[in-house]
Amino acid sequence: MSKLGRYSADRKKVETLSASKTITVADCGTLFILSADQVTASLPNASDAGKGWWAKFIMTADIADGVLIAATAGDGDNIHGVGLCSSGSGADPSPAFPDGTNAQATHEAGGVDVITFHSASSAGDQVELVCDGSNWFATAIAYDVNAISFD
Repeated sequence: MSKLGRYSADRKKVETLSASKTITVADCGTLFILSADQVTASLPNASDAGKGWWAKFIMTADIADGVLIAATAGDGDNIHGVGLCSSGSGADPSPAFPDGTNAQATHEAGGVDVITFHSASSAGDQVELVCDGSNWFATAIAYDVNAISFD
C-alpha cells in the first residue's frame, strides 16, 4: 500500500522578501515573509494572474519604514479590501464597528493601487490577496490600527 503523503498536503511555498521584488504569476500560492524596511512587492497584472491567484504577506519583525504591496501601473486602482486590527491596540480607530472592534476599509469605489505596512507594523501583521482576473481582493490583519493602510 502506498503512502498518502497527507503530512505535507497543506504545506505552503515560503519566500523571504528582504529586497523589492516583482511578483510573477508563477508565485501563486506563496507566503511571502516580510523582514526588511523599504521593500516593494509589485503584483502581476490581474489579467495575467487570473482567477484564483493568491498570495499572503506576513510581517516577521517590527519595521522602521514602509513596506509596499503595489498593483501594476496598467491595473491602476484595482485593490479592494478591508483591514481589521486588535480591539486592544490602544489606538483610537476610525472608523470603528459598533461593537468596539477596530476596522479600516477601502472606501474609494474604484479601489486603491497600494497597500502599505507602516512603522506601527509588528510581527504577525498580514495581508492576503486573491485575484478574480481583473481585481485584487485584500484582507489585512494587524495589531495596531495604524499598521496597514490602503492607499
